[in-house]
Amino acid sequence: MTAPFSRAAAAQRLGAAAVAAIQQSVKDAPPLRTEQREQIRAVFASARRRAAPGTPAAKAA
Repeated sequence: MTAPFSRAAAAQRLGAAAVAAIQQSVKDAPPLRTEQREQIRAVFASARRRAAPGTPAAKAA
């Protein structure tokens, strides 16, 4: 099983320059359109439905 996601650990692995570049890219990006948000929600909803019984995703659904 993999360790839970840690933003601090990811930032440490990537380094300060990469984190700063990512933050700037996010800041400069245009906002998501409504259709894009709905598509993303649908992807996550379908993943929860397909999760095997007993997995954390299945229990959260």
